[in-house]
Amino acid sequence: MKIEVPFEIIELEHNSFHLLIKCQINYTQFGDLVIDTGASKTVFDLNFVNEYKVIPKEDSEIQSRGLGEGSIDTEIVRIENFQLGELAVNNFTCALIDLTNINEMYHQYCQRKICGLLGSDFLLSHKAIINYETEILQLELF
Repeated sequence: MKIEVPFEIIELEHNSFHLLIKCQINYTQFGDLVIDTGASKTVFDLNFVNEYKVIPKEDSEIQSRGLGEGSIDTEIVRIENFQLGELAVNNFTCALIDLTNINEMYHQYCQRKICGLLGSDFLLSHKAIINYETEILQLELF
């Protein structure tokens, strides 16, 4: 079964577009995620997520890097519930990083706060289809 979740296309600068989608974490309306097909893992801003279970480093092989940056301090965690539209995932594994610099950029250009990046791990596992014309993200439920 497939579900459809609306997203918003915003223009940060002239001809520079980002896709934002609303999410819930631990059953609470959380904020905007950037749909980031270039991010290998879904990440949340450690300044926004309060309740999680840390996954020991020896059980995780993730090391975060951004384009043009060195490694980023990353904590792999499990959150109780992550939801996009009608799609809810319990015991969701993701990364926590400090997104302060990204939020400063978003505040400067569009007065928005970003709680994280929806990465390819999630998009691929739910066979995501991004429809730019209708601004709908189609996801498969299992």
